[in-house]
Amino acid sequence: MNTPAAPQDYTALDPEVTGIRSLGHANRFAVWDSEFRYDGRIRVPVGVKIKEVKYSYTGNGQADLAATEVKRGRGGIDQEYEVIDLTFLDDADLITFTLRGDLNVDADPRPAYSRTYQIRVDVTLDNGEVRTANPQIEVLAGSWQRSDPEKVGRPFVRLPYDTGWGGTPNSQAGFGHVTDSGRIPGDKFIIDLVNPRQGEQGVPSSNSDHVYYQLVHEDGTPSHYTPTPQLQKAEGHKDSGTSRKVTLPAIDLRQLGDKPGYYRFLVWPQSADPDGSPSSLRWDEAKPEDAFQLGSVYYRYTAPASIDTGLRATIKTQNLTATAGQERWLYPAFVIRNTGQRTIGTTKVVFTAPEGLLFLEDRVAFTRSEDESHEPVALGVLSADRRTLTCPAVPLDLVPSRPGKDAWVSIYPAMEVEATAPAGRALVGIQLGQPAFATAQDTVTITRTN
Repeated sequence: MNTPAAPQDYTALDPEVTGIRSLGHANRFAVWDSEFRYDGRIRVPVGVKIKEVKYSYTGNGQADLAATEVKRGRGGIDQEYEVIDLTFLDDADLITFTLRGDLNVDADPRPAYSRTYQIRVDVTLDNGEVRTANPQIEVLAGSWQRSDPEKVGRPFVRLPYDTGWGGTPNSQAGFGHVTDSGRIPGDKFIIDLVNPRQGEQGVPSSNSDHVYYQLVHEDGTPSHYTPTPQLQKAEGHKDSGTSRKVTLPAIDLRQLGDKPGYYRFLVWPQSADPDGSPSSLRWDEAKPEDAFQLGSVYYRYTAPASIDTGLRATIKTQNLTATAGQERWLYPAFVIRNTGQRTIGTTKVVFTAPEGLLFLEDRVAFTRSEDESHEPVALGVLSADRRTLTCPAVPLDLVPSRPGKDAWVSIYPAMEVEATAPAGRALVGIQLGQPAFATAQDTVTITRTN
């Protein structure tokens, strides 16, 4: 096989330097809770400050809503950002911030069970430079009916906003929460479990009574409070009431011996089938990508000079077109170049697919710049729903690029387009390394014949 279609754009290798390093964000919620939460960090020239922060209100790719800067730790409910930390290095400054505000992405995604948006964030610096990130969010259908396709009506947890769930000073104060002492008060982490199928007779995934949750440091290690995802009882319900919330007790990270830094509060909603067995529609606590991020904590936070592995890569992506139900296989290609100082050897690679696209094989093929006719294969593991392909050991063996040496690897999983795939843009993702040192997304524009 020849290298697939020519690349269209690329993902920069070091977002902290060329864009914004995403620490965390509210990544998944129902149409009921159309809100934005984002935590990020940038590396800027010495003395440069943030002039303006804007983000995409409708997920249309345009950063069109400005946020107002407020005092660190305020935790307000308007369109605001806070500078959490300013760390001075010899040759640069590190600015860490949290951003919050409203969104207008509450269109019912049915017949699909969810819709994906990219929320552009623009940080304009006072030297005129603009830094950009495009965090992806998944917006779920908030109701269910028997005529809906299989996955509509998966359980979810609410993204607390404004004052509807109580809390001090508001219900959303657990996102971007600042604690210099290590203590997190007991009203900061709120769990409200919703199951649109709750109580329905003879229907899969019709009972929810618990979730799993975990606090995870930005370097990927869990808090001592949650060495593994912890079970938490919660009353599942199908209405929009907030009276059945569960709040975690107060937590003292310093007393627990946790290291300072940024922590994500992750939750996995659970559901069971009528026979009491775990439903295939639940969110798997063994999969980090299944988690809902409901909060975040900056504990005695000082930005690290570097937390990456030293590996550097750019990933060129492409735009593809497809028709729902087509027999032709699809090969979204990602072209990887090593822009670091040392060879990228055998690497974990994870591919993810949205609703409507499925991976066909538990392996991935790739070619190299030095011999495009040779097509090696790396083995992987498919998730049960065939929307995640994890290849634990891909021998990229990619030397650093340099003048006169344009080395690359083109890697392309085999995919199919489901007959029920919704029309529109679908994003196929790739992540290199664990922890990730490069990510990117191919765009597949799907059309329907009927």
